[in-house]
Amino acid sequence: MSAAERTGPEAGAIGTSRPGPYLYTRAQSESDNPDLRRAYLAALGRHLEIKRELVPLIAAWRAAGIETLLFKGFFLSEFVYPVPGARFHGDVDLLVRPGDGPTALRIAEGLGWRQQWSPRCFGEANEALLAYLHRPGGAALLDVHQLLVPAGWWLTGRQRRITEGVWASSVLQEWEGTAVHLPTPVDAIVVNLALERATLDRALGFKAHDPVDLYHLMTRGPVSVEELRGRARELRCDRTLAGFLRLCHPSPDPVTTAPLPAGTRLPWLMAGLWESRFLHVPSVVLRALRAPGLARDVARVLPLLVRVRRVLRRHRDVRDVLAQLTPSAAPTVRSSALARWRTVRAIYWATRLLPSGDAGGRCLQQALAVYAALRRQGWDVVFFSGVRRDAAGLHGHAWVEEDGVRLTDRGADGPLDYQANFRYPPAS
Repeated sequence: MSAAERTGPEAGAIGTSRPGPYLYTRAQSESDNPDLRRAYLAALGRHLEIKRELVPLIAAWRAAGIETLLFKGFFLSEFVYPVPGARFHGDVDLLVRPGDGPTALRIAEGLGWRQQWSPRCFGEANEALLAYLHRPGGAALLDVHQLLVPAGWWLTGRQRRITEGVWASSVLQEWEGTAVHLPTPVDAIVVNLALERATLDRALGFKAHDPVDLYHLMTRGPVSVEELRGRARELRCDRTLAGFLRLCHPSPDPVTTAPLPAGTRLPWLMAGLWESRFLHVPSVVLRALRAPGLARDVARVLPLLVRVRRVLRRHRDVRDVLAQLTPSAAPTVRSSALARWRTVRAIYWATRLLPSGDAGGRCLQQALAVYAALRRQGWDVVFFSGVRRDAAGLHGHAWVEEDGVRLTDRGADGPLDYQANFRYPPAS
């Protein structure tokens, strides 16, 4: 049965998430499609730019005795899929050993990398992730992990044992004049797909490209289901793997299907949380606890959002709008990173709670409001707009960056595949 013909629970695990680059590389019949060719070349160019920034950092870490293990999106695109760039990825996930973390961060800062601030909130998985790193003006965003499985502040013994197991079976790969560790295809499936997906509360399980990732990992080995089951028993996550394989079937075809009903995912998600020993506060509870503070923040930004809409109605040129919203004199002291995060979060929700009206699109209103609010708080943010073209036509988007890091489109790939054609203030 082809992926396009599949129905039932297994079909819901498959979807589309920027499949153009992969479709272009997969079938000869697609190679003449100009939209797919354009999408692939854009994804390949971005992948190579990220790789160019990443290699010197990994080489410097290795020279200092720090081993690095690549996994998830960048690893799949560079080492698993038939050609680089076929697998779109947002950030780069890499693993260092917990004792190497402080030294790794010092070396990264010496090479121009900076840590991206993010609030540490009660009940969230904070022990697994060491830091977010970015290069101002660069393409790469790094998620530096010290554990492969999400971990809270309470129990981390199981997560550490699973991570050490992946380290022990990893393969040291010579790469671009240095060397990196790569997970075996079996571990990439059992840990990074089956187990980690089941413990990500926001993702609620599958991502659209998981069946395609599973297909290429299994054919790369080749990997048998019995090998997966044996490894899962070793790592004590066999029920999580069994639930994953019942719902997600390897397929080379990214087809559009309905999402899996929540009830079919629940046994797999519960098994993953139990077998990883990941005790966390569900996001629905966290949102309820934060609701009073969020409501106050939204109320504070509503007047600014109303002003943004009013200015948009009066001026057709976005340059005139930005000139109206830019404060004449920037504050001498900027607000805290926490205040910045709360402002962006409040504007994000305010633009969704209020009808967008006729004053531009929602992303434009959000980006303009964030730009104006953070400029008032002393942050040197930049407004961007860009376009991308696909089979459906030309699409526009607006976003805000600070020090090369996007502040809007939180939790999504956002403008990564948009070509910026306007920025304000202009580059000096």
